[in-house]
Amino acid sequence: MSTIFTRRMSVVLPITVITILIMAALLPGSVEAGSKLWLYPDSEDPRNGGHIVDTGTFVLNVENLGSGNGDTTTYEVFVVLSVNDPALLTGGSLGLPDGTSVDLDPAAFVFDTPVFPCSGHSFPPHGVYPAFTAEFFIGDIADGQVMQIAVDIQGEDGLEAHFDAFGTGYKQAGPNLKCYDVSNPSGHDVSVVIGEGGEDPCPWLVIDKVASASGVDLGDQVDFTITVENVSECDATVVRVTETIPTVVTDDGSEVPAFTVVAVDPSPTEQLDRLLIWDIGDLIAGESAVFTVTVVFDEPAADGTAVENTACVYFAETDGVICSSAVVAVGAVPDGEIGGPGFWCNQIRFALEGRHNAKYTIEELEEWLAGINEVSPVFPELWDTTTLEAASDLLCSPNDAETVADRLARHLLALHFNIIAERVDPELSLGDLCEGSVPLPDDADPAMTLAELVAAAEADILAGAEDEILEFWQEVIDFVNNATVSGCSEVQVSTKTLS
Repeated sequence: MSTIFTRRMSVVLPITVITILIMAALLPGSVEAGSKLWLYPDSEDPRNGGHIVDTGTFVLNVENLGSGNGDTTTYEVFVVLSVNDPALLTGGSLGLPDGTSVDLDPAAFVFDTPVFPCSGHSFPPHGVYPAFTAEFFIGDIADGQVMQIAVDIQGEDGLEAHFDAFGTGYKQAGPNLKCYDVSNPSGHDVSVVIGEGGEDPCPWLVIDKVASASGVDLGDQVDFTITVENVSECDATVVRVTETIPTVVTDDGSEVPAFTVVAVDPSPTEQLDRLLIWDIGDLIAGESAVFTVTVVFDEPAADGTAVENTACVYFAETDGVICSSAVVAVGAVPDGEIGGPGFWCNQIRFALEGRHNAKYTIEELEEWLAGINEVSPVFPELWDTTTLEAASDLLCSPNDAETVADRLARHLLALHFNIIAERVDPELSLGDLCEGSVPLPDDADPAMTLAELVAAAEADILAGAEDEILEFWQEVIDFVNNATVSGCSEVQVSTKTLS
């Protein structure tokens, strides 16, 4: 019988993680730890990327290439095996490092994208995902350790198989223990081609949907960003993207939309009470399309619920549909939340409207805005922030942004408010923060302080830096605004069980 591992969340810490917690208490707060996984056939140099094997029988090495100081062990490592077509897989097995062997059952492969246990984010596409995948647990891998898997893949001509790996690392972020995602970089993976090899699905699209906040108060505004990309080498035609508006049940038993849609960019082809539709025609190879849906969670029946809504993409060359969902908890704002543009949009709007759920007074907000305009060389010289109404226009209208600099300014203004309102200390470093719904970009320096971040972003805006640089600063500031300043020590660990 095939043995395929599936994942479930647990609040019970395994013995290995309890050990980590004890070890972490002995590490200084400034220690940076990290690790990455490399995959390669036993006969090849691990530093040569893009390993392709033309036989179904070989030994797969999984190496933890640790980096940094402290504990660089990767915990609870899983190997992901994906195939282009399970019908072409006729059998085989994996000999795991613990001496057990698992059979490869075509029926056990599920079409999806692997998800990291720590952050819950999707595994990087690597040009493969979503795909038909199965996951196999191989254990913890210490820094520099290599685990070996005896691979036997039996298949018909045209079968392609792909191996990746992921696990969880832990490091100190100030006084807190923080988990982080560990995976193999693209290029340090292994592909198996049987016979002459098959072709990647062509065309093929992927979709990703994220929310600007994971938890909100009733009345708060949230941006949903939907990205659709053609990751194949062929054009897709008759592409349709849909956004389903979720519902909640009221006291009288009727179903109503869980939120109110207040802005959509670009405008949908058709907008119904519970559905948005974009007919975008062709999506050429390598091209992507981005859609922003701005909503206000103003339905009382949604308070206390986790609202999940889903975006999907259809295209003429496939009979299926590919979807991605985002979940927002209403009435559950995380402790220590810093606050993005949507938060400050809400606070200014609530104060100007005299709402009971305004956290700050008009006087406080005006004082803070005057302080921002005094210290910033960017505001109000390049963007009008002379009044609360003008600041609100910038914070509340992502769809009005005409340039990358406009989008960066919106996030930068929110960070200024967070600092001047003392929601976050400007002397904190990026590594001191607890990651929220937005990850810290790989190229960011965890030692950079928030004050240094603001100064660097504003200097590049004034210098007219290239869009790529401004987009990087937007991503870093977006990480900060969506992070929290407490709660990282409450580590939730993913455990795996046999199904």
